[in-house]
Amino acid sequence: MSCHLPYKTNCFFSKDLIAWVCIAALWGSVVFFAGCTAAPLMNARKEFYSNDPLKAADSLSELRDFPSNDKLLLFMEKGLIQHHLGRYEESINEFFKASKLIEEQETISLSRQSLSLVTTDWITQYKGEYSERLWVHTYLMMNFLLLHKYESALVEAKKALKVLEKHPESLADDYFTRALIALCYENLGQTNDAYIEYKKLAGLMHSPYPVAGELYRLGSQLGFTKEAEHYKKVIPKSQFALLKKKPAGELILFVGVGTGPVKVSDDIIAPASIRFSFPRYESRGFSDAQIIVSDSGQRLPAVSVTTSIDKVASASLQARASKIVVKETARAAIKEAMAQAVEHKNESVIGVLLRAALFLMEEADTRCWETLPASLKLIRLRILRPGKHHFKVTVVRGRGIVEEITLPEISVSSGRKIYHSIRVNN
Repeated sequence: MSCHLPYKTNCFFSKDLIAWVCIAALWGSVVFFAGCTAAPLMNARKEFYSNDPLKAADSLSELRDFPSNDKLLLFMEKGLIQHHLGRYEESINEFFKASKLIEEQETISLSRQSLSLVTTDWITQYKGEYSERLWVHTYLMMNFLLLHKYESALVEAKKALKVLEKHPESLADDYFTRALIALCYENLGQTNDAYIEYKKLAGLMHSPYPVAGELYRLGSQLGFTKEAEHYKKVIPKSQFALLKKKPAGELILFVGVGTGPVKVSDDIIAPASIRFSFPRYESRGFSDAQIIVSDSGQRLPAVSVTTSIDKVASASLQARASKIVVKETARAAIKEAMAQAVEHKNESVIGVLLRAALFLMEEADTRCWETLPASLKLIRLRILRPGKHHFKVTVVRGRGIVEEITLPEISVSSGRKIYHSIRVNN
């Protein structure tokens, strides 16, 4: 809306004041988009990391009007929190919402994208990093396995494979998800597909040792004698002797360790008050731990596959670094052109105000899935004795901190696989 009074009239709102109000309103809208969702999400994350996931879940479930820009974050955070509360069906519902939204986001809002070239990426819908999109399916697989819904788990495994195939380099170090995919095939007796996935995983890791036992066992079943013998050489003799014995069942643990990374903003200041702002991941605390499982006081031999969430998340963000640089450069050019256009009209005061507002608005989009652990471990233990077992998990961290977790009494029989999920925060 414009003031229609003649230029020389003493209009209560001067041109400079109108310009400043417009600039302030523009900046205020950006702050609104960025901040209106920050409070409830930040509170829930704090509650989760204060070992109060129930309060975190309740605070997010009470939200009614949640801006669409951060809906994906809401679904992912709620899904993970519900997972660690043991509410696997509720977790599945939230991750299904996240998965559906990711598909819908392939259609980009051009108006929001255009406005973000002048303001900030905070006003656009958060689409998730490649790694975060993958981990939606990872947690869905875990949920379905914990519920022994193997067909549904395999559906998610195939979706995860598509994401891995689309971004092979940036997601190559997600060993946990690869092992989970192979396990989903294995559960339904699809031995050849399971073998293929384990073999891919063996080729990606520094050593094939963590999956050598599975490759030997499945390779022998498939008649791949030479390959089976190759992997046999990697297996320690004590473990191979255990592998040859028929187990009563198997305990499979999903262990989330530590506090996942967060995005922070790195700034570069150029002459003429031009600011470039880029996101990067920053680690928070310890990222790994030694997991020891004992049964009635006796330590059990185990093999584990670990993914560093810190490492994969950073690689995923780095994979789209060139796109970020191109957009930042375009945004800086547009903002500089706007400022110069105002200054060329001898509107020096307005030009200064505009430059200040545009400088402040240049803030990297640091939104991310913050309740993720720093690492994910898949631990497999072959249980030889049938009957009731009392398992204890001992967590030894780098600083010598020890935490003990006693699992509920578990009954092992008929070659059954038992799944359990654990989270160990900082």
